[in-house]
Amino acid sequence: MRLVGRVVGRLLQLLVTLVSLAIIALLVLGSITTQRGFAQTTGTISVAGLNHDVTVARDRAGIIQITADDRHDLFLAQGYVHAQERMWQMEVSRRIGAGRLSELFGKGSIDRDRYIRTLRWRVAAQRDLDAMSADSKAILQAYADGVNAWITEHDGRLSTPFVVAGLLSGSGGIGGYTLEPWTPLDTATWQKVQAWSLGGNVDTEIFRLLADARLGGGAAQTDELFPAYDATAPVITPGGALGEGGAGTTVPEGPSEGENDGEGEGEPSAPPASPAAAVPALTDANAAALADLGNQAGAIAALAGLDGGDGLVGSHGVGSNNWVVSGEHTQSGKPILANDPHLGFGMPSAWIMNGLHCRSIADSCPWDVVGVSFPGAPAVILGHNARIAWGATNVNPDTQDLFVEKVDPADANRYLYQGQSLPFEVRHETIKVGGGASVEMDIRSTRHGVLLSDVDARLKDGPVLAMRWTTTAEVDLALETFFKIDVAGSFDEFKAAFGGYGSPSQNWVYADVDGHIGYVLPGLIPIRAGQPTGERVRDGASGSNEWTGYIPRDQLPWQLDPVNGRIVSANNAAVDDSYPFWIGNEWDPGDRAARIAQRLDAVAGKLTTEDMRSIQMDTHIRRADRVIPALQSLGISPSTDDGKLLWSRILDWDRRCEVDSVGCTAYMTVELALLRAIFDDELGPLAREYVGSTASWEAFIDIVGNPSNPWWLVTTQGVGGSSGVGDPRGLAGAVIDQAAGELRKDRGDPAGWTWGALHTVRFKEATLGDSGILPLELYFDPAARPVGGADGAVQNNYYRVGPVYADPDDPEYVPLANNQTFAVTNGPSYRLTIDMADLDGARIIITTGQSGNAFETHYGDLIPLWAGGQTVPLAFSPANIKGSTVETLVLAAP
Repeated sequence: MRLVGRVVGRLLQLLVTLVSLAIIALLVLGSITTQRGFAQTTGTISVAGLNHDVTVARDRAGIIQITADDRHDLFLAQGYVHAQERMWQMEVSRRIGAGRLSELFGKGSIDRDRYIRTLRWRVAAQRDLDAMSADSKAILQAYADGVNAWITEHDGRLSTPFVVAGLLSGSGGIGGYTLEPWTPLDTATWQKVQAWSLGGNVDTEIFRLLADARLGGGAAQTDELFPAYDATAPVITPGGALGEGGAGTTVPEGPSEGENDGEGEGEPSAPPASPAAAVPALTDANAAALADLGNQAGAIAALAGLDGGDGLVGSHGVGSNNWVVSGEHTQSGKPILANDPHLGFGMPSAWIMNGLHCRSIADSCPWDVVGVSFPGAPAVILGHNARIAWGATNVNPDTQDLFVEKVDPADANRYLYQGQSLPFEVRHETIKVGGGASVEMDIRSTRHGVLLSDVDARLKDGPVLAMRWTTTAEVDLALETFFKIDVAGSFDEFKAAFGGYGSPSQNWVYADVDGHIGYVLPGLIPIRAGQPTGERVRDGASGSNEWTGYIPRDQLPWQLDPVNGRIVSANNAAVDDSYPFWIGNEWDPGDRAARIAQRLDAVAGKLTTEDMRSIQMDTHIRRADRVIPALQSLGISPSTDDGKLLWSRILDWDRRCEVDSVGCTAYMTVELALLRAIFDDELGPLAREYVGSTASWEAFIDIVGNPSNPWWLVTTQGVGGSSGVGDPRGLAGAVIDQAAGELRKDRGDPAGWTWGALHTVRFKEATLGDSGILPLELYFDPAARPVGGADGAVQNNYYRVGPVYADPDDPEYVPLANNQTFAVTNGPSYRLTIDMADLDGARIIITTGQSGNAFETHYGDLIPLWAGGQTVPLAFSPANIKGSTVETLVLAAP
């Protein structure tokens, strides 16, 4: 027995030793592959393709300033440096755009790739590329050459994510897999991903289709879920304002600029308009497939770091802010511009901060600009040059439509249009799958676009739905726009830069050193025959609901030096009812824009950039100013001690959502619980797509203010055991008791019910960092931290409410309690403030840090500053750049 014991002991000792050695080996290997990714930031690197030496300076925050002798070298260096810092992010981005995720991530990405291939982004991007000017193509090629110089230099010694992905997919070893050369088409395709994420409303069309079928009251009942824009809410470009364009123009009689709908000269003209399309009845499988299609669209955007939020309805409150004030209102006497575009949160940031500077400014090399860029694309997207500054927020335009097609009963390979039988266009695609067999697919298209319904087999017996989208229907020269903006010197040049811009439509604000402020809303926005809006599925067979063209570019909204001396944009309505064209109606309710204006008005004396930064961090929830009095008027009386405490905290709340706020926690948990109590019973599985959207807030406000509203007639099963049917007072009291009970169960003593305990942010790498493999997640993702703000505040740190609902695709998923769903997923991706009197005084921040290489100095180093509302200097002049530089790298011509 002793001998057996000794043998077992030795074996256990050996096993422990072997496991320890394996762990040590993995740590050593991980250290080696991690350090491979670190960017060289000092010394000299010989880079193929350069004509002259290029200087790359970095400051304490890692902000990159590139100085070159000519345009070619400037953009080649930008490509090289982007690859140094963000090559893994760029690799994932181009695979998203091409629908090639499955090659690395296996069969779990097939559905996503199938969807992307169906949308034909890369096909449309090639058409854009072919239409670009020779100068633009040269910039894109120089950028690609820089990326490829880095790829060649690192072949066989790539960093950890490439190694892990290569091992998991079977495509590489400890040196990583072989990276394909970067191409201009990769960059052009990324623009399609961006446009998809920030423009269109196909998901809301799907929701309306499903809601019409579920509610039984037809379109009218569904429309109750989408209250009209409040006539008292702010409008960016109201009709009749001096110094503006757009409103007050007349609708053209014929097709407008940019029409390309496939109609030939001898084809029959469109018949008179018909009502909304008749969509065949949906089976449960059809409905589930359509919901999944809509959500897949959002999942793609989230993976790309351009997340539009949860659910099918609108943006669910994800939003951006920008504003500009004239020198009449500032201490310096020059305009001040502020911008904080809100995107999905990932690791690393969607942006990288950089400057592009020609050593001698001339027509052949006019760049002298700083700001933020998208890794994978040249130029500066948002920022300023020596003359002008600019910022953007999303318009949320209606640029996508679903058309229900009628298959020819005599031939399933054809469809009917105006009595004619036309063949489906068919494109074959092969999806390669890492570790599995390739997937073959055929993509069918009609004159209206690709058949979105072909993506999911559950729609085989359902409606045949084609999708038309501006940026794949027409040539889109958005990339060229940024090359022109970067070197623009006046409002006329800035506005002219958008001449070929297609999507995504953005609210662009402008300021210049001469004292002018301005605004431009560019892009291709369709004009429709028949029903002028694009809210519902259109009839494809009759030809009476076609796109007849696009809003003429010279009649799109713009402003120059408005008389009130400011322009405020926060995804609110771009125009009012006097504007003769349909842009869309998925506006933010206007609370953020109104709050910004209120804060500007409240400043005693003249405005400074410090005032602007304070406004960017404002956490006031303006809708609560309407909701709480309406709830009070119901005479609510919670029955439990915790319910009474929660209600008192709401009544005492200052309407701000700071980290230590208990009133914010009380309000947000009760608001979500009441939204669910009102809408869940009627909408059923669609509630998870609607609750939490800005539309649900506005409908909720109308309902709370009217105790006789039919939406109060709810089934209250599970709501505190109360009958509550037709009893707003009883229902609200029961909901508050239930919300308090959940807080007590989840958070313990009420002293711990602070907003920061629930409202935390963790920046996750979108692929390996969200894989469910704990060691990889710990490797890539920094720890969570409390953060202020909330959905609907100017500091619009958004959270997804979907996790409180059952997951129809995962029957084992256990829904979260209402108070457990406030983890932040979206918000201000970048903040900039700039006074045009002091360009070197500009301040900036991005969410995470410059590097995308885990454990590098600038991997996540800006998160504490961002969370605390702090910023870093954005150097611009040569002297200021030199004074702030802490690391200098020379890219040497061979």
